[in-house]
Amino acid sequence: MSDETCEKCKHFVQHYAKKGKSGFMPIYEGHCMHPRLKSRRPGTPACEKFSLRKSDT
Repeated sequence: MSDETCEKCKHFVQHYAKKGKSGFMPIYEGHCMHPRLKSRRPGTPACEKFSLRKSDT
């Protein structure tokens, strides 16, 4: 499926950068934790280990 990207996978961890003194903002980087640590970007097409992240709502 074309809508399966790393940012929608439960194994993807977003990276953040500090913004000012009191906050953080997401950057266009992250990593995948399954089955081993790999650098990924949010828009990268998902691999065969894709598992849909549960929504927060």
